Amino acid sequence: MNWRFLGSLSDARKSGCSGVYLIVHQGIFERVVYVGVSNNVGRRISEHYDGYLRGNRTIYNAGRGDDVYKFMSTYRIYNHTEHYQKLANQYKIWASTTCNLSNPINLLSEKQEFGFQWEDILVNKYLPQLVVWALPFADYTYEKASVIESVIQTKLIKAFDLRGFFNLRQISILGKIEHPNLTKISQRIDSPKVDSASHVVLSNFHTSGFPIEAHRIFYMQLDNEICQREKVKGVRLAHKQKKIAQHKKHGKPWTHEDLEKLRVMLVYFEMKPSEMSAYLGRAPQAITKRIIYNDKFSMGKWRSSLKWL
Repeated sequence: MNWRFLGSLSDARKSGCSGVYLIVHQGIFERVVYVGVSNNVGRRISEHYDGYLRGNRTIYNAGRGDDVYKFMSTYRIYNHTEHYQKLANQYKIWASTTCNLSNPINLLSEKQEFGFQWEDILVNKYLPQLVVWALPFADYTYEKASVIESVIQTKLIKAFDLRGFFNLRQISILGKIEHPNLTKISQRIDSPKVDSASHVVLSNFHTSGFPIEAHRIFYMQLDNEICQREKVKGVRLAHKQKKIAQHKKHGKPWTHEDLEKLRVMLVYFEMKPSEMSAYLGRAPQAITKRIIYNDKFSMGKWRSSLKWL
């Protein structure tokens, strides 16, 4: 089985083959942005093409001079959802699904509209860089094709930490994964023309996990971005250590003993959070937040007994 280049997204609509297909972004590196299967790849690509124009597909603000995995990968990111939301608010990601909505929404920034700014990014920057590769099947069945599709998806996701932003079961950043527990297939399939790290991954379907070599190459490819992320992580860790030095229970769960101390100081001694801080080993803001939560959860009844929590 060999991969066949179908050209741009527009050209690929003319193909009539059946099998697995990859939508690849040709930026600084050639990265896979979507994996799918179809008994008529051309018809399926037409659906993608029209979906992009409606705003019913995920769009990245990445052109010829960009690496789209800079936005897709959450390698060395502590909170991936927060990271994706920040990028969306900066007009770097338009996160959408295949739903044919009359008014498409950005799932990461719902106040945004699919208007001139995103249309300009799509038509003049992102869409021109998308090409399609297909793995044709002479005896196509959905089951056989979806097995290969799933292995490609899981390997790329694990290799490049592509966590995604769809809160839907089995819906990944590379498409729906039909067989999430599959890690390899017996067939040996050559890789299409993609970046060197992805090439290593897509050349090793017959082995479980992903090659360490792919990780090493990817680290070199994304070196500047990873260094910046590690600096941010270092600043955050230093801030956390400072907080722990000031308040020994910073970030730790509230125990039953802690909550009872809080209740007694609040109800019987009418102490303020700033006065409780030294006794509870927590910042006044954290104490205030816990009081508000307890009141809301128990409708204030916790003040008489913790059994209401």
